[in-house]
Amino acid sequence: MWKAMLDAQVDRDQPVPDSSRTARSANRRRKHIHPQAALGDLRKSILEAAEVLFSREPIESMNLERLANQTGLGKRTIYRIFGPRKAFLQAYAEWLCDRERARWHEAAQRCGEEPVETMIELFIDIAVVLASDDHPPGPIQVLAIPSTDEKHALRLSRNNLVREFRALLLRLAVAANATDAEALAESLTTLWLGATSGFQSGGDSMRVAQRLPSLVDHIIKSYVLG
Repeated sequence: MWKAMLDAQVDRDQPVPDSSRTARSANRRRKHIHPQAALGDLRKSILEAAEVLFSREPIESMNLERLANQTGLGKRTIYRIFGPRKAFLQAYAEWLCDRERARWHEAAQRCGEEPVETMIELFIDIAVVLASDDHPPGPIQVLAIPSTDEKHALRLSRNNLVREFRALLLRLAVAANATDAEALAESLTTLWLGATSGFQSGGDSMRVAQRLPSLVDHIIKSYVLG
């Protein structure tokens, strides 16, 4: 995808230039490889390539050279867009978390903001992902780094996302008139963490996918009457 974007800047309906014009044109293309209009798409393509890379190796082992090999782009190109390794990893964490938040919002919209249906829909989305072949790791799994530094940027991103999801579940539990909204939100958050933390085999994730919606429904019914 990113190669097509770059190639699109080269294709022009014009006569074949002479050798000097060819050299000048090549220099201009090297200097302006990423027009502003296409920069967002190229940035997204690099992040998506990183997602594939992190499905094979831990995020902490990443360096710009590996990412360049994965994308087919140069390290300097990636550096110009994201900055150094630490800045890229932070951008990647934010991208993953923003995408997860968008899924929550879409689930709520599909359910018309109805609290019980929204809680169930949030976990149906997870089940669909787990049941798919070669599903990419989500932010909870990817950002679960071994560092003990509580202020590590990736750890902070993960912890913030967990707090946001729990807060969302708590609002939904209160709106559903749960007998103990705090306990319901905590139970579902714990289940969410377990379901999105990764599994050793595809069979494990498939079994979780099959049982997850009914388990969530059972938990909700134990707190929400009627």
